[in-house]
Amino acid sequence: MLGDAFTYTKEGVLGNMNRWLKLILAIICLGLPFNGYIMRVYRGATPAPDVDRWGTLFVDGLKLLAVGIVYAIPIMILWVFIYGQFFLGIFSGSLDENAMAAFEPNFLLMMMFYIVEIAITVLMPIASIRFARTGTFAEAFNFSAIFETIGRIGWLNYIIALVLVSVVVSIPIVILIVGFILVGGASLFMLKESGVFLFLGLLVLMILLILALAPLFGVFQARYMTRLYDSAAPAGAAS
Repeated sequence: MLGDAFTYTKEGVLGNMNRWLKLILAIICLGLPFNGYIMRVYRGATPAPDVDRWGTLFVDGLKLLAVGIVYAIPIMILWVFIYGQFFLGIFSGSLDENAMAAFEPNFLLMMMFYIVEIAITVLMPIASIRFARTGTFAEAFNFSAIFETIGRIGWLNYIIALVLVSVVVSIPIVILIVGFILVGGASLFMLKESGVFLFLGLLVLMILLILALAPLFGVFQARYMTRLYDSAAPAGAAS
């Protein structure tokens, strides 16, 4: 599946400069059309589809964003319970420096926060693909069908696959960030005032590189998860 996702991305995006530039533009447009493009990948389009019908891309991207927001609601609620009073105190001026330094979030709520976050991270890929395949908002929250799909893949296989693709996608980003910190930090330390301009130049370059690589990472991950989803059901099936 990693090999297929790599070939799919190389031939469909890396080897097609026009499509690659359009996907970068789709990310710049608040990411909505790019989400819509990912929906096409989730539907099993082979080879990589063209970046066209921008109105449809915007609408599909907005729908996928809505699914993500609904899934994020439990996390946002827990976050408010954990940090809401703290930040309210800061903005109202009722907390002094000693009170801010002494603040400790509730341990049980923090544990719940991380558990819910992990659970949503596990469920979201299958939920998103179900939504893309069926076009029905409710199917993104059909938990019995989602659990059944993961069960057919195998829970251990599925978790390993999520970790694996996350590691593969994260490695280039980590290399970029570490390289920026080392080179940028060295320029500030050694060149002092003139190093600020070099640091800012490197920062702009890193942002541009991440923006250029983002379509590759997004399409690669979407194709990988699509293949993983299809390993549990016939191609094009919703469950």
